[in-house]
Amino acid sequence: MNYSIDFASLVLGEHRFDFEIDKSLFEKFENEDILGANINVRVDLLKEERMLTFNFTFKGTLNVLCDRCLDPLDVKIKGDNTLFVKFGDKYLEEKDDVIIISNREDVIDLSQHIYEYILLTKPMKCVHELSKCNSDIVERINKKEENNDESIDPRWNVLKNIKFE
Repeated sequence: MNYSIDFASLVLGEHRFDFEIDKSLFEKFENEDILGANINVRVDLLKEERMLTFNFTFKGTLNVLCDRCLDPLDVKIKGDNTLFVKFGDKYLEEKDDVIIISNREDVIDLSQHIYEYILLTKPMKCVHELSKCNSDIVERINKKEENNDESIDPRWNVLKNIKFE
């Protein structure tokens, strides 16, 4: 899918663009962690004489692997981000949310920004509720932890009593 906006052909003022994000965006960036996606992205563009302001609003679902049992898991995400685009002699990322593009540019490709904004909202740890995890895998993990406890040098047992606040 094309996530480019031809801003040169737009009149000054506000404009709205809607995008449907699926797995193809993540494949484009060779991301194998995202198994699937169903995300709606709304981009509100404010075009001014010397600056473009993009407001991104997105909501949807990412399909990833559970970090505990490795079965597929749907994770709901939503977010808002703003990107300011100024014009200058050459491309430059001034800050996380401010970029400068060449005065000669007519089109901006938003795919990299959409991709990054979505990944920033993905939880660090993606797990099912324990009752929904693959019970066979959870059982194997628990057995492995029990076996590890038995093989620990008993001199280290005193460390189990340390409490962190």
